[in-house]
Amino acid sequence: MLAVLVVADVALIAAAVASTRPGEQREAGPIPTFSSGPPPEEQQTSTPTPTPTTSPTSTEPSGFLSVVSATEAWRATPGSCTDVAARVERSVDGGATWSAVEVFFDVRTVVALDAGPERVSVLGGVGAACDRQFWASFTGGEFWKEYPAEAGSLGFSDVDGSTVTLRSGTVPSPCASPMRVVSSDGGDAVACEGLVTFRDAAGTWTPLDVPGIIDVTVSDDRYLIARSGADDCAGLAVQSVSIPVTSRSFASPLGCIPDIDPAGDVSLSSSGQVVWVDTGLQTLVSTDGGATW
Repeated sequence: MLAVLVVADVALIAAAVASTRPGEQREAGPIPTFSSGPPPEEQQTSTPTPTPTTSPTSTEPSGFLSVVSATEAWRATPGSCTDVAARVERSVDGGATWSAVEVFFDVRTVVALDAGPERVSVLGGVGAACDRQFWASFTGGEFWKEYPAEAGSLGFSDVDGSTVTLRSGTVPSPCASPMRVVSSDGGDAVACEGLVTFRDAAGTWTPLDVPGIIDVTVSDDRYLIARSGADDCAGLAVQSVSIPVTSRSFASPLGCIPDIDPAGDVSLSSSGQVVWVDTGLQTLVSTDGGATW
């Protein structure tokens, strides 16, 4: 019996020694790991995304139009800080065709557009941070330069619609959701749903009920209004309001454009007796102050 036990012990010792030989040891498998987040390398290199400061809201116009002459005008879309950027275009053939204008300063949004015979100006959100900047070109859009001191020279509605910026400064908005802000030497106008509120040099606001108002612009000694639902026009009605505006002022019928659907994105702009209406798909020009098209 003792001999059997001795033999068994010797066998066990020999098996243990054989299992510990380096040449026969199995390679260890990978140790499983568990994580609820990215690897340390990714955590160290990730950076926060900047918060946009001028993303468009429902208070902003559907488009911008600025007339230079009977043949030339500029237009722009509002754009977005985080989605599709604003598009700036120019026409030199009375709106028959529009050409995209390449702006190297990465304009993301447009809040105001102003064009003239010598200069075109764009105010909007620029770059990844979408900071509001004022840029101008004296070469038809070929070269641009920033003019920070002129950022308040154009009228526009602020992001939340609670304030509007005029040439005279920023003031509380006369309505909750401004559709268009016009600021000129002759006065200021803010178009809201169903009415236009005019502001004189003394800072007095005068509201005028305009059911179906779509857009407003200023031309010399009067404001021009584009509206739908007028009794004497089945399409887009163009009306005028003389400057200065008082509590007795009213919108006088001026012209009618039956071929334009007033439910579309309509923009109105004028320069003297030249008036343009643009929908993004169709452009019409009047050379007699908006009476005929």
